[in-house]
Amino acid sequence: TKRPPPLRKASKRLTCHKRYKIQKKIREHHRKVRKEAKKRGRKKPKKDPGVPSAAPFKEELLREAEQRKKRLEELKQKQKLNRQKEHEKRRKLEAKKNAAKIKENVEEKESSSKSKAKTNKLLDKNSKKSFCRELRKVRRFNYFYII
Repeated sequence: TKRPPPLRKASKRLTCHKRYKIQKKIREHHRKVRKEAKKRGRKKPKKDPGVPSAAPFKEELLREAEQRKKRLEELKQKQKLNRQKEHEKRRKLEAKKNAAKIKENVEEKESSSKSKAKTNKLLDKNSKKSFCRELRKVRRFNYFYII
């Protein structure tokens, strides 16, 4: 059976006029984007000014802030551990699936190898070696030779 010829990919060649036109459009687009960004202005994240030293409950506020930070860190750690556990579960499930597939493949190969061995034995019956083997058996059991 003949294979059909592979489909050809479209050529990437362009006329210079078209290529320069595309580059120009790209430049204009980038220019517009930069202009819009300038109009909107930069938004820097505001820095935390901290607690003024004249505040009456400065130590308490600092402790609370520290506790908040610790809670956030603990939450992040818990989430990270949960993600890792989920990942391990998935990996174990995949490993079990792969093991089952491998077992099936091995069983299939074994059954196919057994059937191949049977066919090989059948084929061997017709070979010269098997003929000689059969002849020797006949000679052993018979007292006379057929010439």
